[in-house]
Amino acid sequence: MPSITVNDIFSAHCDKLKLKWICGQQNPQQTLSQSDQHPTLFIGFLNLVRPNQIQVIGETELQYLKGLGKNSFNDAIDHLFLSKPALVIIGNNLEAPAEIIELATKTKTALIQSSKNSNQIIELVQYYLADHLSEYVTLHGVYLEVLGVGVLLAGLSGIGKSELALELVTRGSRLIADDIIEFRKISPDTISGMCPKILKDFIEVRGLGILNIRAMFGDNALINRKKLNLIIKLEVAKSAIPPANDRLDGGHKCRTILEVEIPEITLPVAVGRTLAVIVEAAVRNHILLMHGYNASDDFIKRQQQYINNKSVENKE
Repeated sequence: MPSITVNDIFSAHCDKLKLKWICGQQNPQQTLSQSDQHPTLFIGFLNLVRPNQIQVIGETELQYLKGLGKNSFNDAIDHLFLSKPALVIIGNNLEAPAEIIELATKTKTALIQSSKNSNQIIELVQYYLADHLSEYVTLHGVYLEVLGVGVLLAGLSGIGKSELALELVTRGSRLIADDIIEFRKISPDTISGMCPKILKDFIEVRGLGILNIRAMFGDNALINRKKLNLIIKLEVAKSAIPPANDRLDGGHKCRTILEVEIPEITLPVAVGRTLAVIVEAAVRNHILLMHGYNASDDFIKRQQQYINNKSVENKE
């Protein structure tokens, strides 16, 4: 797992959260400890029972602390810093109690003030931590947003993924990454894909070389990241006639990435097939499946109903 320092967090959120150092800036390279927890659990509201690595103190937490007796208040503050947090953030531009500043200075703990409330602080920093500390894997393919759905085009090199992606972009899809995609597990059942910085905006099309999608089609033709919803694997058609078991459901299965199952469809590539239209149809069908409608099941029910009606007519 990569490491994140207090200074990384401060620099990334200084403007959005209006952060100001109170003390502890002499140790800005303090890193968040490696943990089996998901990165989004590294930060939270003040918790003295199960301490967070980043403790956030807002109006409610400060009122609670001030409502304690003097001895209980001092014990709570001692316990807060004995747990060795990497960072303590005071929200709502509240003034940090002198006791907190004193112990933060003594223990060289980073203490920062923000103008935002606790919920805003936690939400933004959680997203940042998930994006930078989550498990990740790099995969080969082309990643696009097609009809609002994150679609990975996979398949052997040279099979036509980039050409297909280019055609989809001309039809309104948005490119995320070509060739190499970084996928991160941002929650137990969610994978998000993005483009490595060095490849951003570019796509390679055989015969044309490197193309800049942003320069050619504008900003709306690209998107920074997207949740992975569907994998479409392109493969050379082995036969003009598909297997019998593919006639109803198609080549549907699941592929596991970072312990998350992602639906995968295999599309045979053959002369004369309009793959861009087929990919869009596959995405529309995937959306219907996610809403509980299965065309194959509907077709089978209709056939069965037709057979039953015919049987009744014959008996009569």
